[in-house]
Amino acid sequence: MTRSHRIDIGGLLAGSRQRLVLDDAVTIEAFEGIAFPDPARVHLEMRCVDRMLTIEGTVDARAQGPCDGCLDDVDRSIHVDVEERFDPRVGDARDPFGEGNVLHGDRLDVGDLAQQLVLSAVPMGLRCRENCAGLCGVCGANRNAGDCSCDR
Repeated sequence: MTRSHRIDIGGLLAGSRQRLVLDDAVTIEAFEGIAFPDPARVHLEMRCVDRMLTIEGTVDARAQGPCDGCLDDVDRSIHVDVEERFDPRVGDARDPFGEGNVLHGDRLDVGDLAQQLVLSAVPMGLRCRENCAGLCGVCGANRNAGDCSCDR
C-alpha cells in the first residue's frame, strides 16, 4: 500500500487519560473504477478506555465514477460516522483482514483506516440517481434522456 499516514498513539496506549484529536486530509486510493479526486477530510478523537483504543469521529470524501446503469459520470459525497474499538494487544498488523491491521506497534495508520472506512461506505455500484433507467439493450441509448425508437 502506498498510502501511509501513521500517527504516534503510544501515549494513549500507555494508559494515560489523555485524548488525541486529529483533523487532517488523507488521500484515498481509487478502487474498482471509483476515484476519490480530493483527499478525505478526517476528524478523529482517540482515547484509551479499558485498555481498548477507542476512535470516534467522521470521515468525508468524494467518490467519482460511471453510473452502473447509464454510464454517465457520478459525483457522490461519502460520509462515515466512525465508532471503532481496537484491542492493541490482539491481532497482527501484517494480517490485512485482522482486527488490528491499522495498528503497527504504537502507530495508527490513519490512511489505511480512512481507506477501509470509506470503501465500506461506498455502495456496491454508483448510480446517477435512484431511478436511473439505464441504457437501451438494443441501441444503447441513455433512457434517462428519453425514449429511443427501438421496439420493446
